[in-house]
Amino acid sequence: MDQVVRRVPASRLPELLGAWRTGGGTLPRQLADAVEKAVRDGRLPVGAVLPAERLLAGALGLARGTVTTAYRLLREEGLIVTRTGAGSTVGLPPALHDRLSPWASDRGEAGRNGAPLDLTAAEPAAPLDDLLDAVREAADALPGALLADASEDDRPSALRGRIAALHTAQGLATDGGHLLLTSGADAALSLLSAAYLRPNARVVLDSPTYPGALALFRGAGARLVAQPLSPGGWDLAALDRTLAAARPALTYLVTDFHNPTGLLMGEEERAELRRRLRAHDTLVVLDETMRDLDLREGAAPPARAAGRAGDRNTVSVGSLSKSLWPGLRVGWIRAHPDVVRRLAALPLAAALAPSPFDRLVAARLLERREAVLARRIAQLRVRRDHLAARLAELPWCRFRVPDGGLSLWLELLDADARHLSERAAARGLALTPGFRFSPDGTLDRFLRLPFTLPPEALDTAVDRLAEAHASLSGAG
Repeated sequence: MDQVVRRVPASRLPELLGAWRTGGGTLPRQLADAVEKAVRDGRLPVGAVLPAERLLAGALGLARGTVTTAYRLLREEGLIVTRTGAGSTVGLPPALHDRLSPWASDRGEAGRNGAPLDLTAAEPAAPLDDLLDAVREAADALPGALLADASEDDRPSALRGRIAALHTAQGLATDGGHLLLTSGADAALSLLSAAYLRPNARVVLDSPTYPGALALFRGAGARLVAQPLSPGGWDLAALDRTLAAARPALTYLVTDFHNPTGLLMGEEERAELRRRLRAHDTLVVLDETMRDLDLREGAAPPARAAGRAGDRNTVSVGSLSKSLWPGLRVGWIRAHPDVVRRLAALPLAAALAPSPFDRLVAARLLERREAVLARRIAQLRVRRDHLAARLAELPWCRFRVPDGGLSLWLELLDADARHLSERAAARGLALTPGFRFSPDGTLDRFLRLPFTLPPEALDTAVDRLAEAHASLSGAG
């Protein structure tokens, strides 16, 4: 699809920039910063052509040399590209085209010069170039999709067909009848809660576990039953006993690069889990949203769901949010066709479905999935190992290097995570203490530390964390 060239008139730019003279730094620096902020805020779209230097100088009441210097600063930072005869076009710095951490999480500063660092979100940034290509292709396909018969969604090029093919390629035969598309993994869990939970119904889940699931199950009025994870993983005999005692309506497990610990359930454990689950009348929900983020070198993909063919009591939940981009609200439930039909018949199912355009974008982004994942996994390995090496220098904590996922689960040996998080916040470091991941409010000696930020930002985070810890004993 051809991109429309958008020119920003000189008379319009002062309004778009707002009150940009802050009194700090030189005038060219202030102007360059104002343009950058307008790009971040979406007031200046990427691809827009800025006014010529002479025209902008007149509109802003500046000397032309001031605008010339500001444009030079923006070119050096990759925020504009100037071509003879074509003017200066708004762009994004090369570093943003294949970012792993969202720009908003570090505001492009990566903790430099005292800038805040936010380690509360474990999510990737958009794969910018691939996403933009997918959006353009989806826009071209939208008219035909809107005119197509609904039954055409089962064609191989459609989103549901692509997701089914991924499952089949990984050893679990799947077709469109096994899948219900949702607007993300949380929407899938909401739909399952509506179908299977009543007030005061019990839900058994790992401790720690994904905070979004905790919030959704609590919102449904469920009574949460914690099944503690050991440092090495799952105690399946203890889980068996818990299921027998609690008789839960739903059991929620994250067996693939567990959130927040990064643990991976082994092949023998999966076989044992499958065997033990047969004795219990509970819906088993296996959360696979972290599945693609396998940071092991050269290992085969984990085995798919622990359910058997024809099993109506085991479903899996997937999403593109952690592997590709959380802003694309596309997830799914993989289950027996009878279960899918039951869920699809709920009035809530239509409200929790992804939009037609999101489906088109997701289908086209999945065509690029392997290349995007390869780059991301390479980045994540470097950042995970960098963070682990820095944390290993601290004698007051311990951790296990995660097999996959986006975060590291840090145990504090002599401190309370809530108090340490408060001290860290005073130093510009936002953290999530362990009780946020606990069904019963425990885990007060743990922190989740995402490793999506660049290594230099992780260095700053560890330095601030160490300062915060020293302050607990009055040493800092």
